[in-house]
Amino acid sequence: MSVIKIILMVLWTILCISTSLVVLLVTFSKKMPLVMARTLWSPGILFILSSRTIVTGLENIDKSKTYVVMVNHSSYLDIPSLFRVLPLNLHFIAKKELKKVPFLGWYMMATGMIFVNRGNGKEAKQSIVDAAGLIKDGKTVLIFPEGTVSESGEIMKFKKGGFHLTRQSGVEILPVSLKGTNDIWPSHSNTSLKRGTIEINIGKPIVTSTCGVGDLNNLLEEVKVTIENLRG
Repeated sequence: MSVIKIILMVLWTILCISTSLVVLLVTFSKKMPLVMARTLWSPGILFILSSRTIVTGLENIDKSKTYVVMVNHSSYLDIPSLFRVLPLNLHFIAKKELKKVPFLGWYMMATGMIFVNRGNGKEAKQSIVDAAGLIKDGKTVLIFPEGTVSESGEIMKFKKGGFHLTRQSGVEILPVSLKGTNDIWPSHSNTSLKRGTIEINIGKPIVTSTCGVGDLNNLLEEVKVTIENLRG
């Protein structure tokens, strides 16, 4: 059954990406493929996995604002879950290798996602500059501050890259916690998919406009504690 679900998700993703790229070519709007990801692709993925979402804190989001959304990362299901729930067109920073993946890489390049070469410090720093440019253009950026998927499901140490980004952009951090995605789609397996419930809790935005370089550690700790408390 898990193999069938994986095949269905791959086919659904290819169909949605192909359709969104056609829409992009017709409308010349990078926003439409992002809207389609929220309203078509992500609900379809959750439907295939027989999963539902429980959300709290939507009132903390001001749709007229731009945010750096920071979330704990424990499963491949995190991104479709966030796309499904957050009423924002999300851009994110992804590892450079994804650029070469058919369909997915094409979609990400077409919609202005940012790729980072984690093995090259200079390129990694440039990705932060590029992300800051997106935010200045009024786009919301999603960041997993742990930098990678937590195989245990527990929140790991946060890295500073995303916090340098928020300091440069001056926008608020929107802390979000995810719980349950690792139970449905474990990060260590593509063949142990289960149905389940995803809990998403959205905290109050954290102001960063007054944050200096010396305040980064305090900001990092504040965001980490906030997400841990939201997760319960």
